[in-house]
Amino acid sequence: MKLATSYYEKYLLQQIGKYPRPHHVSLVLSEADLLHKEESGYRKLKEYILWCKQLGISITSIYIDVLDTEEKLKSEMIEKVSGKLNEILQKLPDNSGYEIFGENGGTYSKKEGKHFQVYVSVGFGGREEVTKAVKDILENVKEGKIKPSEITETTIESRLVVKHEPDILIRSGGKHLSDFLIWQSIYSEYYFTDVNWHDVRKLDLLRIIRDFQKRQRRYGK
Repeated sequence: MKLATSYYEKYLLQQIGKYPRPHHVSLVLSEADLLHKEESGYRKLKEYILWCKQLGISITSIYIDVLDTEEKLKSEMIEKVSGKLNEILQKLPDNSGYEIFGENGGTYSKKEGKHFQVYVSVGFGGREEVTKAVKDILENVKEGKIKPSEITETTIESRLVVKHEPDILIRSGGKHLSDFLIWQSIYSEYYFTDVNWHDVRKLDLLRIIRDFQKRQRRYGK
């Protein structure tokens, strides 16, 4: 079985090598995905990040949906998940950079990188991100730093946490749509997979890239 999988991976690599690969890939997970089977989900996430780097993807942004609704429990979970992710991302190759966002879009930890960048948002969704950007702009208007007539799309985009538009957004496990990067992903392709996170393999990512390459992107036209 492993031999057959290896041959199929090589075949897929040949197929996707014929066309441009996505520059920025986004992934949406839940805290339950990471905590599955004695936190094996964290190990899978590390594998996924390394796969992206190996496949020449420049940016991957990852959203961890924190399901707790009680404020104190949610804050504790965000802190726990952010700390564990920081341990993983610190071990990436030297030319890799990362940034972890926690509550209110604040940076939990970061590292500069030149060739590969990982953004992780823990419990900080797209609606919160846009709301925060608008509040920042209103504060600038109040302080006289900007006039209402000067506000443009670029004004909002400059205040977003992640400023890169994803080429494709992946939702594992066939779950509902997320609001992650709700502004940035307006022209992104979406891919929903029924494969549970802990069962995802490198060839699944290769299939997603191949599917992306076959699509005709219209950018809202």
